[in-house]
Amino acid sequence: MEKSVKEIVAEIKEKMDKLGGLKHVYFVACGGSKAAIFPGLYLLQSEAKTFSATTYTSNEFVHATPKELDERCVAVICSLKATPETVEAVKTANAAGAVTIAMTGNMQTGMAKVGQYIVTYSNGDDQVYSDSNQANALRIGFELLKQFENWENYDKAMEAYRYIDEIIEEGKKNVLADAKAWAEKYKDEPVFYVLASGSNYGVAYSMCCCHFMEMQWKHAVCLHTGEYFHGPFETTDKKLPMILLMSEGRTRALDERCLKFLRTYAENYIVIDFEKLNGGKIDKSVVEFFNPVVMIPIERYYVSQMAEVRGHSMDERRYMWKVEY
Repeated sequence: MEKSVKEIVAEIKEKMDKLGGLKHVYFVACGGSKAAIFPGLYLLQSEAKTFSATTYTSNEFVHATPKELDERCVAVICSLKATPETVEAVKTANAAGAVTIAMTGNMQTGMAKVGQYIVTYSNGDDQVYSDSNQANALRIGFELLKQFENWENYDKAMEAYRYIDEIIEEGKKNVLADAKAWAEKYKDEPVFYVLASGSNYGVAYSMCCCHFMEMQWKHAVCLHTGEYFHGPFETTDKKLPMILLMSEGRTRALDERCLKFLRTYAENYIVIDFEKLNGGKIDKSVVEFFNPVVMIPIERYYVSQMAEVRGHSMDERRYMWKVEY
């Protein structure tokens, strides 16, 4: 029987307490899965006081394994089915003595066969977003904070899960007209800039690498709004298509600075604002951590409108799963 995240973390804590405590959490994945686990990373880097967290792409974790990796580390490793290098990453973490949590689509995948603990998540056309990979990466982070450090905002975070599916459903209805108009206007543009900060930076990565580049074969540049002013803004003009993913939370000031600049020097930009999508439903003490859980489905919804207008399915590939790589 599959254990809950709460039960898994309780077992991990019992082990870690005997070894001297939890030292480090690694979030490992590639592609869309790497974007999906970013919220957990951001949460722990922001809130954890007694342990630290970093992220690796799967194959680098295998080939350039950090020497710190040992029995006092937890490796949260994610792949929907079983990307070969991600399965190898689980094996690498196991061999180093770390505790592995394999996040995957079901209990029969290659990931499930090698992970010490398994967390399955909802996926596919009828995905329950409150049980998505993003949502579960956060769940793991919240449980680690609660059980190892008695994190004060745990109850508010658990309450927030009640609103996720409602926010996304309403959000898709509210943005549909704008998304269709954007898709029609920009369907022939070859390159897009996507800007974000904080927990939304993983959303920008997802939109660029997965949804524009992989699924629409369009060039896309992923930029942090805090870094935008340190070089990249020199490329801004009235023609360049840009998408600003506005966050709700502590880094919103970075996004607002970017928006102010775009209003002055750009023209072909749109804003997707989590604060408007949320409408105050999720408590301010935890809201910034939930930005990506909502924003990835919403930004993908925009790109899917473009896919329809272009007649280029989001499932169409040239190389992935078709050639040797």
